[in-house]
Amino acid sequence: MKRLFLICFFSLFTLAHPMQLNAEPIELEHYQAKALVNSGQILSLNGTLAVVNQFCQGELIDAHLYQEDHKWRYDLQIKVQRGQIVNLSIDATNGQADHSIALPSECRKHETVTR
Repeated sequence: MKRLFLICFFSLFTLAHPMQLNAEPIELEHYQAKALVNSGQILSLNGTLAVVNQFCQGELIDAHLYQEDHKWRYDLQIKVQRGQIVNLSIDATNGQADHSIALPSECRKHETVTR
């Protein structure tokens, strides 16, 4: 009987508080993004674009800010020099590209060669 009670209790607890292992990203509104920038938790979109411009030059087409797994990210669409649209996932705290996703061939970090 005790075992049945524990199974029911944990089943109800799990239903009431589902684990968010693979939670869907939450898109933030402008006022939320502004509050995060003002509190220093993330870079502004302009600050992020300044960092991104170092490795992917082009015109911003679209931008969204998401929270996923307690991390902030900008999803950007940029029109590069040849008119192609590239999608980038950028860490909103430092402006760096997601290292688990390869950069498109149109976007490469500029390397300086010293001779």
